[in-house]
Amino acid sequence: MWAVGMFTLALVMTGLYPTIRGNPQLAKLHDTYPEALRSLFGITDLTTGIGYLRAEVFSLVAPLLLIVLAVLWGGDLIAGEEDRGTVDILMANPISRSRVLLEKWAALVVGVVIAAGGLAIGLVIGILTTGMHLGMAGLSAALLATALLSIVFGTVSLTVGAATGNRALARGSAVALAVIAYLISALADMVDWLKEIRPLSPWYHALGVDPLASGFSLVHFAVLIGVTGAVGLLGVVAFDRRDLAV
Repeated sequence: MWAVGMFTLALVMTGLYPTIRGNPQLAKLHDTYPEALRSLFGITDLTTGIGYLRAEVFSLVAPLLLIVLAVLWGGDLIAGEEDRGTVDILMANPISRSRVLLEKWAALVVGVVIAAGGLAIGLVIGILTTGMHLGMAGLSAALLATALLSIVFGTVSLTVGAATGNRALARGSAVALAVIAYLISALADMVDWLKEIRPLSPWYHALGVDPLASGFSLVHFAVLIGVTGAVGLLGVVAFDRRDLAV
């Protein structure tokens, strides 16, 4: 269902583009926005294909939806089993805890990829039907960055849930980190001290480097993958050491 929703979102957003394409009034309106507002919400020249998708899809809406999916799901994978009282049945099987967590994490990744795939299909169809001028390399990079960003915070939610058994804490902490990471990346151009810590934000490495325009960046993507791996490893260790009372 998430894939269908993301597909529909993409079709709706791209379908609106012909109504504003080349509109000089919107270009002038963009120049009147305060710099803080433009930086926070990624508002750019909406009359171009890249500017429109950057502002309306990739600055906040699509990443937010995929992060919500990943965080809700990640927090439920282990902690949800404990809340429902089914973790004892799960762990009664002759498999290690690390395998249980890794297989659940793999399911999370597949789910996020499928949802991102729905977004991708909808965007490609919308771009082709509306005549939006946009390179497929940049679009692919932005989609991959968005998926990786979502997986980072989904992994955080899974790890906290595995370490504590508290689903609410898992989801809340992951959401809080996602919001903080977004603000650090979005406001760094206006707040000097944030520039120093901006590289600590996964949001910066995913979408703060503008993959829609600049394309693939192996260094930034490697950082996202490395963070995900490190957080996942912490989850494996914490879950393996916990007393589940089973």
